[in-house]
Amino acid sequence: MLKILPLRLINFTFDSSIELGFGGRERWLDLHNCFDWRSLDYVSEKRCIKLTWLRASGEWIESSLPEIIVLEFRGVARFAACPRDPELPYTEDSCLAFVTFTPPEFSSDFECEFGGFRNEAEHLTLRFQSSFGLKIWAEEAELILPVCGEESAVARG
Repeated sequence: MLKILPLRLINFTFDSSIELGFGGRERWLDLHNCFDWRSLDYVSEKRCIKLTWLRASGEWIESSLPEIIVLEFRGVARFAACPRDPELPYTEDSCLAFVTFTPPEFSSDFECEFGGFRNEAEHLTLRFQSSFGLKIWAEEAELILPVCGEESAVARG
């Protein structure tokens, strides 16, 4: 049986259920109001998942925010998804409802939200406004931001 290690956040924090902190800037990247989720890329032989968000186009969104952000999960031991609600518009697929660290006894529950990281056995749950959900059990996660002319590069704080 594969041992699942606790998720280590390399260069960012989850400052709330929708916001990432980076480089001393708390609540800097609001994944609910300022970014639209774009894609999931899973490379099985590398045990890697990349989740990509694009900066939204609302008038309230600061132009200084990155155009693209990627959360890269490495050492993925397991992941799961739950279907979207077919009654909701597809525009709700790109809007993050919450991210939460989830206790192991809730491994099939995509609706519960918990406050903060509490112990090593927890995994990450991402829930979108359309009720689509992702659960990720990984060793580490890193925030990747674009760098002048490159598609993306590792963010260093």
